[in-house]
Amino acid sequence: MKTTLRFALWSTLTAATASASNERIVTAVYSHTYNGYQRAKEADGSPKREYYALAKGSFLPGASVDNSIDKVKFPQVAGLTAQFLALRNFHLAPDANHADFLLVIAWGKTLPFNDATYRANMGNYFSALNQANTASKNMKAALAQAASGGSSGGGPEGAGFQARVLAQEAQNALDQENFIMKMFEDSRRDADQFNAKLLGYVDEINHLDTPARFGGVGTAYNDLIDDLENERYFFVISAYDFQTAVKTGKRKLLWATRVSVQAQGNKFNEAAALMMAKASKYFGQDSGRLMQEFEREGKVTLGDLKFVGVVSDPKNAPPAKDNK
Repeated sequence: MKTTLRFALWSTLTAATASASNERIVTAVYSHTYNGYQRAKEADGSPKREYYALAKGSFLPGASVDNSIDKVKFPQVAGLTAQFLALRNFHLAPDANHADFLLVIAWGKTLPFNDATYRANMGNYFSALNQANTASKNMKAALAQAASGGSSGGGPEGAGFQARVLAQEAQNALDQENFIMKMFEDSRRDADQFNAKLLGYVDEINHLDTPARFGGVGTAYNDLIDDLENERYFFVISAYDFQTAVKTGKRKLLWATRVSVQAQGNKFNEAAALMMAKASKYFGQDSGRLMQEFEREGKVTLGDLKFVGVVSDPKNAPPAKDNK
């Protein structure tokens, strides 16, 4: 089974076709290390070779049909990831005894809060608010008129009593709309929090959430919230300690790198390589903050999976025989 996977990884890479684009794209990358992990170094300071076993993480398809991501399967995702892992000296383990990490890859498209439903309900809320205010004014006017004229405005059949009933009904309707809006706000906050954790936005949002954001110092905070409330393509590459996973069945996270781009105006199968290239710079490292870069887009269309043979690792090859 391991050999089959290695074939699939290599063949997926050779099936990819690259093309340039004049469009520009913003990538967001956040990487963090955990449980005391530090990348081992060689004597010359270069990163030491480390090995991983591969596991399929979750796929989130988003709310709508999107052929650019729906047709992309795990072997293609794994193959693209393996290419950029190798550039950082992370390699697929030849067997379980050599594995340092259990690498889990998740990918997909975020599912933001349905803003259209929220906006539509705001119309109902403001309508109920206006009706409640109007009914309250009418009630006060009717009671004042009844008091000044000595009429029976407060009686069961009086204008004041009727106005009071209408005002109470309007207030009840407003209370109901307030309750519905509270539910929407809670749902919106929950969706934003989920996406912030998924994409690695939490620390940056907390860093920018200060009184200064109300003082005209820029739109960075609001831009981040807009990201969370719009669809984004993403990868999450998580590395767990392999031996802990095998021996205890528990996952001890060592590092995780998260990368995303907005879905609108992009295609997942074309933006995937650029996303992974940006993420790979931080594999096994701590980025410190959310790293956002704005540049020309590079596109790679993920091709069909084809068997092309075995590519051996030269470092694992037996030494050449001396014919002398």
